[in-house]
Amino acid sequence: MVYLFGLLHDAFDFQIESIQAGFPDCTARRKISAEKWKELRIEFESKQFVAHRHDPDQVEMIICWRHDWPECPKHIQVIALSAFVPEATALIEAINSEKKPLTAWQAFAQKHRLAGKNFAEISNLWKKRRDGATEA
Repeated sequence: MVYLFGLLHDAFDFQIESIQAGFPDCTARRKISAEKWKELRIEFESKQFVAHRHDPDQVEMIICWRHDWPECPKHIQVIALSAFVPEATALIEAINSEKKPLTAWQAFAQKHRLAGKNFAEISNLWKKRRDGATEA
């Protein structure tokens, strides 16, 4: 499921910042207007969210295969990937056929993640770069 989300993230207008074993599973940005992105904390589970005793106030979104948590708080958006199975093959083929290079942000974030920097550090470096300062 996590891999499928990784393949389809562009279809949902996400830029994945990080995926980790700890809570939350993913930090991403989602395009909300032509010039604006919103940071999201994402968990890759539905009903197990409760079993793992996660704090619902610490995530904005759940990505799951099948949404099986009827009591999910209303403020948490849920994307159930099983609903996209019929379209998944076409989406994956379209994504792979484009052979898109990394965006400037993706390349920048990847370079600095591999150098051991955390998201806050990468964001600060990106902001300085965007504002005309030289990259560290």
